[in-house]
Amino acid sequence: MPESGKTKGRRFFVVHYILLRFLGLGWWHSPEENNTNNFPGIYLYYSILTEVVWVAGFVGLESMDPFIGHKDLDRLMFSLAFVVTHDLTIVKLYIFFFKNQQIQDIIRTLEIDLHQFYQNEEKNRKTVRITRIFTGLFIFFGWMTIGNGNVYGIIQDLRWKAEVAQLNDTSLRPFRTLPQPIYIPWEHQNDLSFIITFLLETVGLLWTGHIVMTIDTFIGSVILHMSTQFSIMQEAISTAYDRTMDKLIKGVIECNDPVALNDCEASLGESRRDMIVRTYCTKQEIEIALENTLKSCFRQHQMLISCVDKFASTYSYGFMTQLLSSMAAICSVMVQVSRDASSLKSISLVTSLAFFGAMIIQLALQCFTSSELTHQAERVSEAVMCCKWERMPVRLRRYLVLMIARSQRPLQLTAGGFATMNNDCFLAILKAAYSYYAVLSQRQG
Repeated sequence: MPESGKTKGRRFFVVHYILLRFLGLGWWHSPEENNTNNFPGIYLYYSILTEVVWVAGFVGLESMDPFIGHKDLDRLMFSLAFVVTHDLTIVKLYIFFFKNQQIQDIIRTLEIDLHQFYQNEEKNRKTVRITRIFTGLFIFFGWMTIGNGNVYGIIQDLRWKAEVAQLNDTSLRPFRTLPQPIYIPWEHQNDLSFIITFLLETVGLLWTGHIVMTIDTFIGSVILHMSTQFSIMQEAISTAYDRTMDKLIKGVIECNDPVALNDCEASLGESRRDMIVRTYCTKQEIEIALENTLKSCFRQHQMLISCVDKFASTYSYGFMTQLLSSMAAICSVMVQVSRDASSLKSISLVTSLAFFGAMIIQLALQCFTSSELTHQAERVSEAVMCCKWERMPVRLRRYLVLMIARSQRPLQLTAGGFATMNNDCFLAILKAAYSYYAVLSQRQG
């Protein structure tokens, strides 16, 4: 693929920008707009209102329920999983609001700055397709969780009405429960107030759920694009010699017989091409051309490393939040799944399984992409060994050695420096969650 010098942004994250704007998390601009004001004019008040109502208000009431609300023991663990996930997401919101400039700098590097170097647009498009698939998959499981929860709540309310219809006026009515246990500070037992509260809870769950899903898929997409750039980096290095010689042979043919350019270029073999270049170009010209190509690769590599380092320091505590919330949420929902399965509650079981799937995807998304990033960064040294270095001058080979040495130092994303985000971390969290689940199950039994 040809090198690109364009400055127009690639807009890899346009879907996430739309979701972030709607959810009040900032009016994210494409880097090419050169505008970093994410809370312009009246949008600032919209953002404050939504965050106060749905994050501070709804999540606050949701968090209070296990302690002072009506205890629905049948759905307690499911409720706790929601509470843990939503409460710890506040740390991620802090990063998005107060480290916004650093995140925008990272996006600018991925969408604009790196495209002044060698690029493979097909790989970039493939990565965009993958990110949209797992974003859609995560949202699908989230909608299934909330949708099935609402269906379960409606069925429970119909049963409540049937039970109440059989009671006389002096009988004590059972408590009317919402689909998701949440502390409600007002009376909601009559039909009108119950319907309004039901709708408010549904909107709150959708809003906070989409905040979680958008942030996590956005971060996973950023990591995957950095990984793709290292894959492109490998291609740039391994083809550096051939691309340089192809550029030189074009110049030679154009200067000597422009008409025969297309025919000759297609018929030239590699050895024939090198012979013609070395016949018409001096050693100094060839060395300078190779040096320019390698310098471009070196700058691309350094820019990528700086981008990953900035991202690692910016989102380090976001990863720690992810690990803690995933461990607690997966453990809680496993307990709820076992309860629902043993009592044969099909709709409730589907809801719990959908939420379990969403929690697994949420954790896997960041662990797997981080592991792939580390793997692709390490493979740069393999690309250097395949770049036909033996045909390059000794002076340039020394630079290649430096690149190999740098790429052999692991480039990793960590959770606050306590754990490395990779496949092993994913398995460790699942094992820990299962261990806690086994303990809780024995205590309940």
